[in-house]
Amino acid sequence: MPFPDSPRDWMNAHCPLLDGQFVFLDPQWWDTHLLSDGAVEVLREAARAIESDHFEAFLQDVEAAGGWPPGLERLAHALTTLPGRSTTKGQPE
Repeated sequence: MPFPDSPRDWMNAHCPLLDGQFVFLDPQWWDTHLLSDGAVEVLREAARAIESDHFEAFLQDVEAAGGWPPGLERLAHALTTLPGRSTTKGQPE
């Protein structure tokens, strides 16, 4: 499998659902995290914002909404280390 070249590609390839929880592989530190549906949705929104060059606005929206859920800010920032744009156009996220 080729190395995913965008944040959304990474989420699609490295955040599988196992036994009711998602297992997220951090692209920066290579550690794994068990995440809920809600946490994965936040990271997917972050990935979309990164790819559309709106990550700073996304960060402001998160702060305005009350801040980050525990542990997710580091994972969202880890997605910014991935290059490129999504190659999965038209596929479900």
